[in-house]
Amino acid sequence: MRISLKSDPMVVQTYDELVSKVARILHYNREYVMYYRGQSKDYLDSYLKTIISPSIFRKKKDGIPRNLKHQFDLLKSKSVELLSLFYGGNITFAGTHLIKKYPEIAWSLLQHYEICDTPLLDLSHSLHVACSFAFDRNSGNTGIVYVLGMPWQTDAIGYNSFEEIVNLRLLNVCPPSAKRPFFQEGYLAGPFPNYKLDDPKRSNQFDFNRRLIAKFEIPIEKSFWGDGFDKILPEKLYQKDDKILNLLKVLKQK
Repeated sequence: MRISLKSDPMVVQTYDELVSKVARILHYNREYVMYYRGQSKDYLDSYLKTIISPSIFRKKKDGIPRNLKHQFDLLKSKSVELLSLFYGGNITFAGTHLIKKYPEIAWSLLQHYEICDTPLLDLSHSLHVACSFAFDRNSGNTGIVYVLGMPWQTDAIGYNSFEEIVNLRLLNVCPPSAKRPFFQEGYLAGPFPNYKLDDPKRSNQFDFNRRLIAKFEIPIEKSFWGDGFDKILPEKLYQKDDKILNLLKVLKQK
């Protein structure tokens, strides 16, 4: 059961209504595990189809494609700098051995702490978190929540060669000192294998709109949440007292 990429999002008025509709989607799509993504609007291509691309593959605001070779060179250099911070500093962080083994974990930290663009897409296993992100930094009247069907995985890092997807459960692979991924119940998904990702001709292949099951439009109003719920505050989603945030600040300043 998948929605057409040209379809308008289904309008819901309350969080309870959204939960009820998502519950029905989960029941009839048991072959997938559902992840959610909240944002301020439904981005469309020139054919009016929904676009859900990782940040590194997105076009500039003026519609001009980015220089992917340059973007991936930047990602590579930032990854090297990140490793040097973890392994060359005086403070030892638990969980850093995984960062050296799996490049996607280094990418996930660069993505979550907004250091540079990566081929990974932010997702959450929490509908509450996704709706909170639809509210976050949103000056409009409505927000969008996507429901994406992903393959089931049996490990914290799932490499699926058939679906050509890698999926990371950040709660299991990030250093415990990294607070943001834990408060955001964060997951990241990206293309697999890591083959010619900087080839502009392949960019459309990495659009996660192919995993879209449903999209909803929610009102950016307090009444959406009803009794007992409210949006997660930005200071909770973007933890300031975060040792990894402080460690990586130097990368953002360069």
